[in-house]
Amino acid sequence: MLNLKVLFLVIVFISFNVEAEDKDAQLNQEQYNPPVMPEYPESYEEVMATLAPYYQAERPLDYFFELYVINTLNKLPKKTVLALEDFNIKHPSFFESTNGDWKAFVKKQLHLSNTIDVAIWDLWIRNSSNATNSGWEYHPWHYAQNFLDNYSSEGSKVDIWEGDSLELARKRVLEFRENSN
Repeated sequence: MLNLKVLFLVIVFISFNVEAEDKDAQLNQEQYNPPVMPEYPESYEEVMATLAPYYQAERPLDYFFELYVINTLNKLPKKTVLALEDFNIKHPSFFESTNGDWKAFVKKQLHLSNTIDVAIWDLWIRNSSNATNSGWEYHPWHYAQNFLDNYSSEGSKVDIWEGDSLELARKRVLEFRENSN
């Protein structure tokens, strides 16, 4: 009778181990697949097309904040910057409160701190490195969307600096930017 119980436990243990190994193998095979991001707008018409879903969702400022994040990282193409200038010419009242400066408008409307650029860069450095180490490329617009979500979430600690964390972040950013050029 004892041998039967031992045999039963061995069979249960083996089947449990096989299931666990199968799940581990499955998890190791599954890799994060980032979303396909739209092309950066290169004309007024393309700005309007990429802005439209944000406008329909009544959150056009989110669009410009995402572009602000991308621009901070120096990843916004020159053609997109020119397209935004064209947008400003055709809609002068949109950024009127900041004399047509869309970046200043974003900072003003969202009450962004003077250290927001450090937060953008510091998180970009860490998160894009993590993505690379995990085998995928972190598209700047994808990062900008995630940054917006995290920055806007209740209780967000993005751009909240405790102790010497701001100084350490500034050093990381400076070192990264010096080594990237």
